[in-house]
Amino acid sequence: MNKYSSQIIEHVKSGELEYLQFKILNKYNVKHCITLKRGGVSKGDYESLNFRTLGNDDIKNVLKNLEIVKEELGINYVCKGKQDHTDNVIIIDNKNKDEFLFEKLNAQKVDGYVVKDKDIATLITTADCNPIIIYDTKKNIVANVHAGWKGVINRIYINAINIMKKEFLSDPKDLVVCIGPSIRKCCFTSKEEAFKEKFTSVFEYTDRYLSYEEDKETFHIDLIEILKTELKKANVLDKNIYVADICTRCNTDDFYSYRAAVQSGKKDYATMATIVQISENNVK
Repeated sequence: MNKYSSQIIEHVKSGELEYLQFKILNKYNVKHCITLKRGGVSKGDYESLNFRTLGNDDIKNVLKNLEIVKEELGINYVCKGKQDHTDNVIIIDNKNKDEFLFEKLNAQKVDGYVVKDKDIATLITTADCNPIIIYDTKKNIVANVHAGWKGVINRIYINAINIMKKEFLSDPKDLVVCIGPSIRKCCFTSKEEAFKEKFTSVFEYTDRYLSYEEDKETFHIDLIEILKTELKKANVLDKNIYVADICTRCNTDDFYSYRAAVQSGKKDYATMATIVQISENNVK
């Protein structure tokens, strides 16, 4: 068993390339991966499998990294807009996929995608934020969502579910939600009261996601607890919420971490990729 393999996720090693997959999504033949740091061509602070296009890494390296993963997964078409910690979710289909082709570096601010058309992959990048995959097991529809703390507060994941319900008649009880590696409560800390109020003004159940250290000043926020609570309030079944038990800040040998980069004084940072694609034979 590889390092991160568990009942929920599979840690895959293919040559130098490493990535994670959710076992429940593999059950439905959903092509997907959450990349680790190794197996790419980027150098320096971006070593090696970097997908961040807004930093100082050579874009040729990023595109080569994408090709490596596309070949591994057997996908051809990857779409992405410009992430900006918004709550914007769009439908990607055969009508607009060319516009959002990864290589075109589309500048439209988008942090979530819903796809029904087959053989169109979407990509979101993370480096402490939550990568969230939402799959409708009955309708064969998938959402790929980037949710940092701003996205959690603004409930971008609920926006994605609402689009699935409105446009494709998804039933939340049929949804499987997979939350990948991200910064966890052990490392998501602050002493700023104004920052805490961004959460407490929205989520009232503070006893469940807010905790203090012995100094009574440093507090920890559990984004996973908030996500699970809000998803269940949206009628997603608790048994259908799968969380990879991995903190990106605690595991910087394998995952990129924005917080780690800032704390070490680096001027830039790299990101992992979460890529998802449905196919004709997904539903079982």
